[in-house]
Amino acid sequence: MTGPQAVNGRSRLDRLLERLLAAAPGVRHVLVLSGDGLKLSWSSGLDLDQADRLAAIVSGVLSLSLSAAAEFGDGIGSGQAMVEFRGGILLMVPAGNRAHLAVLAAPAADVGLVGQAMNEAAGQVGELLGTPLRRPGPRPGHAP
Repeated sequence: MTGPQAVNGRSRLDRLLERLLAAAPGVRHVLVLSGDGLKLSWSSGLDLDQADRLAAIVSGVLSLSLSAAAEFGDGIGSGQAMVEFRGGILLMVPAGNRAHLAVLAAPAADVGLVGQAMNEAAGQVGELLGTPLRRPGPRPGHAP
């Protein structure tokens, strides 16, 4: 789990993910993935195969979310999504221009607290990756 900011075998990004794990009770796993679905960094509780599978799941959910925004919304997806399932909650937020932060939490986790910790971490992830958060703007040819 080393990244572009490697220091003593662990990257600043890895340490940020571990802090997010500890910041909100009920957070089980944390993953950062690129806009094209490739895992960039993940918390120590995930092995390589689990991180690959989680990245694929998150990428698929985000793709569906953006498709729904294009079809039924204003065409500008927020890139945020949440999936609740028996045994857990999966939350996803943008983390820079071309990255996302995903958290797997326990069913009883306080989603508001987890979301707040994620949003704080997402800004830092974007800075570490050199991609600031993108804010939706008006679409070309459409009035704001």
